[in-house]
Order: sequence, then structure tokens, then C-alpha cells
Amino acid sequence: MTASFRLAVLACGIASVSISTLGAKPPLQSQNPSTQPAGTSAPASGSSSSSTPAMSDMPGMSAPSMSETTPPWCGDNAWSTLNHRVAGWFLLVWGLAALAAGMEWPRRTWRRYVGPMVLFGLAEFLFFRNDPEAWPTGPMSFWASLHDPEDLQHHIFLLLIILMAFVELLRAADRLPPLAAKYALPALGAFGAVYLFFHKHGGAAMAAMMSHAQEPGSSASSGMQQMMASMSLVRHEHLWFSIIGFGFVAAKLLGDSGQLKGRWGKALWPIFVVMLGVYMLGYVE
Repeated sequence: MTASFRLAVLACGIASVSISTLGAKPPLQSQNPSTQPAGTSAPASGSSSSSTPAMSDMPGMSAPSMSETTPPWCGDNAWSTLNHRVAGWFLLVWGLAALAAGMEWPRRTWRRYVGPMVLFGLAEFLFFRNDPEAWPTGPMSFWASLHDPEDLQHHIFLLLIILMAFVELLRAADRLPPLAAKYALPALGAFGAVYLFFHKHGGAAMAAMMSHAQEPGSSASSGMQQMMASMSLVRHEHLWFSIIGFGFVAAKLLGDSGQLKGRWGKALWPIFVVMLGVYMLGYVE
């Protein structure tokens, strides 16, 4: 790598650290309930803008015990919505960068390094933003977060993105063994697409709510109906994440294995990444 490229990578790294760190926590006034006017109580987690009703508002349900140090924005749907939409922007930029590099084939320019750097930026963003109640931004330790199904899955997806970034960076530098160059990224993408089918959105608290929904008379309450509708929407969106992901896997496998030659082999799979990014820009809960 040339000195100018190394300088550009360093600049991108510093910029991504700054952006991710600034976006890691909400404003201080939203974290400190003591700043509220006298006579008012701190809102329940996510109650200010969450479309999903709180557990305490549902018949027969009580809010799960949480540490008093847990900030009130942990359960806010807006936090998760922002994460998905920003991730969509990262994927959109990755797809467009890969598409531009693919259209230049067989010429190999510095643009082939942009995609991996964008993936590293996405991994850094999710490292700080994935789970506000857990390390590194929340009171829950890293090891304790591994016992929460949703947090554990987020850690696995983060590791998956980091591995994909390393694979693409090594590919751009021609440092991948032939077998890994053909099958590494399609295998990682296939794992992620399948794993999305088992995504446990909402963690243990949502699992308790869904279990309560199976009890007679629970589904009749308006709060429970609203919660069920929200979960149905989330499942529908993650299903489409998987479907587009399988399209990416197929196109990437055809291109990397040499079955799809020329510019089509280099430029088809980024189209699916762009599609996924655009779809995630409209994510709602």
C-alpha cells in the first residue's frame, strides 16, 4: 500500500471513531432523571416515543426488574430504529463503492479498498450502539450480556461483520488463499441470512410478553394487540433482510467462484447490498 492510501485509511478511521463515539450516547439530560422538574417521575424505558406498550400497562404483567442505573432510553424503539437506518446507510455506501469498483474491472484501483473500510465503520458504529444497556455504553458487563439472547445475537452479528470486512480487505490486497477467496464471504453471508430467522428481538422481556400473549384473554387487550402488531412488523422486515441476503450470497458465490465472469461477476452482488441498504433506510418498529 502506498503512503497516501495509508494516510487515507488513518483519516477514515479517526473520522469513524469520532462519529461513532459521538453517536454512542444520547444527550446527558436524557440520561439523568434527576434533572426533571420536581413532582414528576422518570418515564419508563422507551415510554416517550416507543410504539410498543410497556409491560406494566398490560393486564397481569409487571415490568421486568432492571437496575436503577439503567438509563431510561434503553427500551426506546427510536434507538433500535436509528441503528437499523444508519446501518442501512453504511450498507448503501458499501454497495455503491463495490459497484463502482466492479464496473472498473479488470482495472484495479484504490476504490476496491473503500468497501472494506465502510464495513469496518459499520462494525465500529454497532459496537457502540448495539445494546445501550450493556457494555461499552451501559451498566451491564460484557459477560453478563452474553446471557441475554438478543445481546448475544448482536455480538455474533458484530463479529460476522468484522470477519466480512477482513475478508474483503484481504481480497482487495490479494492476500486471500484461493479457497477462501471463493467461499469465505458467501459462507459468512449465508450464516448471517439463516441466523436472522432466529433473531430474538426484545430479549428476555419481549419473550415474557409473548408468553403472556398465549394466555386466554390476553390478546383481547389493546396493548397486547399493539405489541403483537409491532412484533409481526419486525419479523416481516427481518424476513426480507434474509431474502435479500440470500440473493447477495448467490450473486457473490457466482462471482467469486468464476461462474459469473467479467463485470457481471464483480458488479451483480453489490446491487443486492444496495437493495438491502435502501430497504433498511425505511426500517420501523
